[in-house]
Order: sequence, then structure tokens, then C-alpha cells
Amino acid sequence: MRPNKNLILLFGLFIFTGISSAQNDTSGVTIFQSLFGTNRFIIDSSAVPEDPLTQKIRVLRSERGPINFENVIKFTIRDQQSKDTTRPKEYYDKFLEECQTGNAHRNIENVLINLYRQCFTEEEVDQLVEFYKSTAGKKMFKDFLLLTAIAANTVQDILKLTAEKLDKEMNIEKKKNNK
Repeated sequence: MRPNKNLILLFGLFIFTGISSAQNDTSGVTIFQSLFGTNRFIIDSSAVPEDPLTQKIRVLRSERGPINFENVIKFTIRDQQSKDTTRPKEYYDKFLEECQTGNAHRNIENVLINLYRQCFTEEEVDQLVEFYKSTAGKKMFKDFLLLTAIAANTVQDILKLTAEKLDKEMNIEKKKNNK
């Protein structure tokens, strides 16, 4: 099954919440930290050590399939390009190249690896690699993203209906109080 555009955008939303430092917008990170009661992660783009843990994290990231940071970045850049009438195609080609092979790529990879290093031990990374290589791991990753997208859309619909219901109740209540 090929992921649809909304699924990739949803995944991108979760990803770029933590990578919006180019605009100094950390509101998404703050929201997640308050939801999960943690602020233990430090955004760090410094060079990562070339040790076994870093190598294993790279393997883990490669096991995640086609929906990964690099593809989400590529999709986001091309999506922005399709909406932008002021910049030439060459601008977006260079931007994408920078994100795939330049300093931006290195900084993004360093941030991601440093975050993984803060979160997982080498043994846990080994376990995750084994899990993602398994049939169940591949299915979980594929289906989890789809389930998350479906759930997000459904929750959004429920919240909209709830808000509409509350608006009606409040308007009725206001009319009664104004009499």
C-alpha cells in the first residue's frame, strides 16, 4: 500500500514539530513536553561520535522504510515549491540538494542521532532493529502510520462536532439569560 499525501503530511507534522528551529518555533516541542511530562531532550546538532551506537542508530533509521525524515523533507520541499510562485525551480533544487547532501543534511542527521542517543541504550536500539526487521515490526510501522492518520482525522471530526454542539448550547443558554 502506498502512503497517501495526508498520511505523509501527518507524519511530517509530528516530525517537523521538533525540527522547526529554523523559524525558532518550539511551540510544538513545548506542547509535546507538557503532554508527556518531559523536557529531557536537548536539541543538539553537534557532530555525533562514530561509535557502534551511532552506527546502530543509522541502521535503525534505515529500517523504517519509505516514510522517513529524508522523504518527508523532500515531499515538503516539493509541496512548498508547487505553491511558491516567487522562487525559481533552481532555488528548490538547491534547497533539496542542501537537505540531502549539504550542511543541512549533516545537521539534521546529527540532531536525530543525538536525540536517539538521549533516548535509547545500545541494547534498546538492537532490540528495535530486530523488531523493525521482523514481519510484525514492518506491519506495525506501516499500519501504525495509517491508523494514526485515520484516528487523527476521526478525532478532528469528533472535536468539530463537539464544538458545534457546545456552540449551539451556549447560544441557547445566552438567549435564555438575555430574557
